[in-house]
Amino acid sequence: MSTTPQQNTPLRDANGEIIIDEAARSASRKKLVWIFALFFLPLFLATIWFQVVQTGAISWSSTSRGELISPAVPLTEFALVEEGTDKPFVLDEVRGKWTIMYVPGTSCDDACKQALIDIRQTRLALNHRMARVQRVLLMEQPPAFDEEFSAAQLGLRVIGGSPQAIASLIDQVDQAQSNMESKSNLIYLIDPFGNLMMRYTTDQLSKPLFKDIKHLLKSSRIG
Repeated sequence: MSTTPQQNTPLRDANGEIIIDEAARSASRKKLVWIFALFFLPLFLATIWFQVVQTGAISWSSTSRGELISPAVPLTEFALVEEGTDKPFVLDEVRGKWTIMYVPGTSCDDACKQALIDIRQTRLALNHRMARVQRVLLMEQPPAFDEEFSAAQLGLRVIGGSPQAIASLIDQVDQAQSNMESKSNLIYLIDPFGNLMMRYTTDQLSKPLFKDIKHLLKSSRIG
């Protein structure tokens, strides 16, 4: 009766000692290093970024074009609704991507519409990086955009909700900039961890906003 050779039998020399394949051992070690790097490196970089943003340990205010909210303020839970979809818009919706949030006030006039155009152009100018950025418009009442303008603003997330729900987010934004000059009709930049980190006036569109976001996307792998 024939027998099947035993699998994975170690090779031995003339003295019966196991022969160690150094090449195989080296390849195995390299594979383990790569697995470790692929799993832990993104987590490590994200942790470093979070610590830098939270503590303000590294300041780039001298090179930024907008106003730096320092230290960056982590948003807490809020419960809004995305207009036109009735989908909830909560804190998780601003995590994982860079968010440009425009807060024009109670209505969106011609100046507001121009700001939305500039924000859209800023995102488009990022080319292959634009998928990492989303546009959000926060308003108490849904804006009455005509069909042509709405079509040109495809991808814009308009969010609203009850006065109390909107106030809960606005209060957080106001607290984050409580030590800064009071301004209205502002554009805010939120990082992928949900930290409110910069603000812009409408006259800082499009180049200042574009340069800041481009710098952040190039220097960071998050989002």
